[in-house]
Amino acid sequence: MPDGTHPSNPLQAYQAALEQRGYAAAAVARRLRLAQRILGALDPADTSIGAYREAVARASAALTDPASVARCQQVARDFLPFFIEAGRVLHQPRAVQRDVARPAPIRVNLPPHNGLDDLIEQARSMAHTAAERDALCTYAAALRRAGLDDSAVERRLAIARLLLLALRPLERSGRHYRAVIEALLPLFTRDETRSYFLGVARDFHALALQAGAPRRD
Repeated sequence: MPDGTHPSNPLQAYQAALEQRGYAAAAVARRLRLAQRILGALDPADTSIGAYREAVARASAALTDPASVARCQQVARDFLPFFIEAGRVLHQPRAVQRDVARPAPIRVNLPPHNGLDDLIEQARSMAHTAAERDALCTYAAALRRAGLDDSAVERRLAIARLLLLALRPLERSGRHYRAVIEALLPLFTRDETRSYFLGVARDFHALALQAGAPRRD
């Protein structure tokens, strides 16, 4: 993590997270430029989620080609947690910031595996609980209603099962889910597969948390 990185600086925190995930320097720079564009379109006096969405819309509208717009929107989704965390830190009383202990780091222990394909196969072969089967069936049904064909549905289910496999030993909470995403992301070595994985993880988030222990987030 770069020296001086602090949660109240969302760009520094985002850069540190991207570097930890293994992004190349050029890819990090591209994402930071888009995140900076979003911040530049934001009224500094309004850090609400609504204002953030409006800033994303303004930043996207300034781009000319569909691919750039899609990248901007992807970065907007990826950058949002850092923007939210910065707002939380800045709006906490200083005494509260000093007294609140940091939560213990989460250790995600993936099963022994020989790469991503092996781990996906393990996830496909594992016996699911009733709650996990319900979550997967609900997700598959939503994908089919959206018009995806069987092969596209199965590709997304493969990632959903992978997320459930990594979550098995953990408490079902947003914080633990984010830790699982961080642990799995380095297995996806190309930008497009990383984006695909993050999209499925985002869409499957609520169902994954319901398919296990009670959520404590």
